[in-house]
Amino acid sequence: MKLIDVHAHLESERFEKDLDEVISRFKEASGKFIITSGVNPSTNRKSLEIAKKYSDVVKVSFGIYPIDAIMEKIGDSGEEGMLRHVETFDVDDELRWIEENKDLCVAIGECGLDYKVVEGYNEEQKKVFFKVIELAKKIDKPLIIHSRKAESDAIGMMEEAGCKRVLMHCFNGKKSLIKRCVELGWSFSIPPVITRLEHFKMLVEMVPPEQLLTETDAPYLSPVVGERNESANVAVTIKEIAKIKGLSKGEVVEQIFDNAVKLFRL
Repeated sequence: MKLIDVHAHLESERFEKDLDEVISRFKEASGKFIITSGVNPSTNRKSLEIAKKYSDVVKVSFGIYPIDAIMEKIGDSGEEGMLRHVETFDVDDELRWIEENKDLCVAIGECGLDYKVVEGYNEEQKKVFFKVIELAKKIDKPLIIHSRKAESDAIGMMEEAGCKRVLMHCFNGKKSLIKRCVELGWSFSIPPVITRLEHFKMLVEMVPPEQLLTETDAPYLSPVVGERNESANVAVTIKEIAKIKGLSKGEVVEQIFDNAVKLFRL
């Protein structure tokens, strides 16, 4: 088995006390690699430290989360609805840092658009996302996309920019948008919460196996309400995908591993 978790947040304070054990459980479950994603300067650097410490299994993606990116403009109102502290920073400075350290990451993300947490700043978010897209194209890295309540705009911007290597993380868009992403050749990562959310089961039904990946978004999106999620739980997603697609778990694992190698050029 070669399990992969293409999107997690191992830098979360919820892993501070037992990250060694979390990594060990992933390895024991036949895990091959985890991509831990930053969302701002501090988490990008902490994620890089984690990737260096667990270099045999952890890789890093440098991100600029849409809410963090405009925090200087929206102030404290942006904290509402967030599950973590949001920091202010200079987007251009961070984009320069990411470019300077491009050889240390496998992707750009988590990035994108979020129209749910704050309202009235859509255009500001788009300006930042455009810069992120341009950087990803310049340094030839795939994008890991957050598109909450902003799926159509996010897709439109990337399609217009000619993006080819795109991972739609935890995608909640409607069927027509799923079909559009499939036709564009983009990938979708499925979290363990598929066991209790019908939307992700429908998504798996619609998307070809060649465009599916497994994620956890750990510590979020646990298959069990109220429990902390962790990377070993990608096994839960594998089981569900196999059931929906009528494939063996081994076939799903091999396909998803191949998909990840191709997308992230591992």
